[in-house]
Amino acid sequence: MPLVSALAASHAPNILLEPGAEWEDFMKLHYRMAPQAVASKPTLEQQRTLRRQAEEAFRTLRGDLEAARPDVLIVVANDQLVNFFFDNIPTFFVTLSDEVSGQFTRHRFRYSNHKELGRAILRAGLERGIDLAFGEKIELQHTQTVPLYFLLPEPKIPILPIFVNTWIEPLPTPRRCYQLGQLIRDVAAGRSERIAILATGGLSHFPGSPRIGEIDTEFDHELLRLMREGRGSELAGYSAGQLWQAGDSEFLNWMVVLGTVGDKKAAHTFYMPDLVATGWGFVSWRFQNGSGS
Repeated sequence: MPLVSALAASHAPNILLEPGAEWEDFMKLHYRMAPQAVASKPTLEQQRTLRRQAEEAFRTLRGDLEAARPDVLIVVANDQLVNFFFDNIPTFFVTLSDEVSGQFTRHRFRYSNHKELGRAILRAGLERGIDLAFGEKIELQHTQTVPLYFLLPEPKIPILPIFVNTWIEPLPTPRRCYQLGQLIRDVAAGRSERIAILATGGLSHFPGSPRIGEIDTEFDHELLRLMREGRGSELAGYSAGQLWQAGDSEFLNWMVVLGTVGDKKAAHTFYMPDLVATGWGFVSWRFQNGSGS
C-alpha cells in the first residue's frame, strides 16, 4: 500500500521545555556557549508565544497523521552521540529491536518497534545498492521524543527508528538521502500495512560551532517555499556543504521524506525562529489514500 502520511518537524529541545524555569536552565547552557546572543534572549512572554505556535503546528500535523490511520510510523532522525560515537558512525541505520525506549526530562517513552518492516527495507536496500547498517540496542533521544511527544504521545502503533548521520563528516549527500526515501516509498507500496513517515530536525542552527546562535532564516524559507511548490526533488541537487553552511545539515533527515513524496506539494508549512538558536520548521503532506487531498 502506498504511504498514507508524511511529516517533518523540528526536534529542538526547547520545543518541549516549559516556558519559564526549564527554558531559563536551557538558555543558561546555551549562552555559556554563545554569550554574543544574549541580547536576543526571549522573554517569558515570547517563550509562551513560541510554545503556543509550536503546539498549533503539531496539532495540524497530528490531525493529518491520525486521519491517515497508520499502522506504523517510520521516524527518520539523527543520533547525537547517544547511540553512536566516533568509533562507529553509520551513514544510515535501521533499528531491529522488539521495542525502543528513552527519556527526555520528566517524560518517558516506550514503543513497539516494527522490525519486520525494518528487515524489508534492509533487504530492498541490498538489492538496490543501498547498504544500510542495522542493530538492536537503541535508545530514543530528543531527536525522536520531542516530536513524538506531540504526534504520538501514546504508543498506539509501533514505530521504526531510522538514523541518518547528519553531524559527523563525511555526511551523505542530499541525493543519497532522497534515494533512501524512494526505496522506503517502494517498500511501503508492496506491503499491507498503512505506513506513515516522519523526519525530524533542523531547521537552521549551528550546535557546537562558533556560529551557534545564528539562524539562516532566508535559507529556511527557501526550503519551505520549494516544498510548498512541489519542487522537493530539486533539493536533491543541493550539496551537503550547502546545507552545512546554512546550519541545515539535519535537513538530510527531511531529504529522506522528500524521497518518499517526490514533487508532491506540502499541504501545510509552519516556521518560527526560536530567538535562541534554531529555526523551527513543520511540514505535512497529504495523500489520497490517507489524510485527504
